[in-house]
Amino acid sequence: MEEHESSSTPAFPGSSPGKPSGVRTVRVGVNWTRAVHLPIIRQMLRDGQADFVEILIDNFLHVEPEDMATALDGAPVAFHIMHSRFLERTEAQLAFMASRIRTMARELRPFYISDHLLRFTVDGREVPFLPELDYGRTYDLVCQRVTSWQEQLGTPVLFENYPSIFDSGLEQPAFLERLFRETGAGLLFDVSNAVCAHRNCQLPLAAWDTLLERSTHFHVGGYEPSSEAPFVSLDLHGSPLADDTLDYLGRVFSRTSTAATISVERDNHVELEPWRADILAVRARWEQHA
Repeated sequence: MEEHESSSTPAFPGSSPGKPSGVRTVRVGVNWTRAVHLPIIRQMLRDGQADFVEILIDNFLHVEPEDMATALDGAPVAFHIMHSRFLERTEAQLAFMASRIRTMARELRPFYISDHLLRFTVDGREVPFLPELDYGRTYDLVCQRVTSWQEQLGTPVLFENYPSIFDSGLEQPAFLERLFRETGAGLLFDVSNAVCAHRNCQLPLAAWDTLLERSTHFHVGGYEPSSEAPFVSLDLHGSPLADDTLDYLGRVFSRTSTAATISVERDNHVELEPWRADILAVRARWEQHA
């Protein structure tokens, strides 16, 4: 993989979304997490509903990149990583995944590579949920691991904001600002995650404004209430985009001049028409506020 300068908007040579001079445009994409969803994704690409596909790349590391390109009819792509567990694994344990992602990136030339800042274990024990970082105690470790993971991947990485539940999440924006400043990583801003954090722990939406000024790539998806008390909002990607999410998305679009892509996520109840409706709602907000 070619070497790249540190940037908050990583991209591979020739992969930049680009914008016509003087015209504000945004590419609206869909996420691909499972092979079974390919027919729906291909349909949205053919119909012009989707401009690109964000691939959950760790679910497809066994597939040859040329086969991926053929399956998507050569559509532009981005890479999203869910289970690298780079904060908990050694460089040696991450070596195969990093090498494979680099190989696929050389062939598929993604707009960006993104990952998550979260834990998969607590005190060495597997847990049935993915806990948020302890922002007050983990900065040095996270900074070191982010730097190392970017070096292994050969590119700056975007990290998605967490849909905080507890009051400790109030520290998240400041933590990320410092981390990105000191590592060259960037933000993959998930609009619905920010709304969930606002609903759950009253993290002000305005707390993200500084980070939004430099953000280029975005996520949005549906959230749902938890099934048991204490009732909180969970980013499950299986329901229509909520009104407060769409309202905040309009504000985001009006505040940032750097938006290049937004992936409209569906992981549950993946059906063509509801997904199309979400995409149309996102495009309508862009037309209103860009």
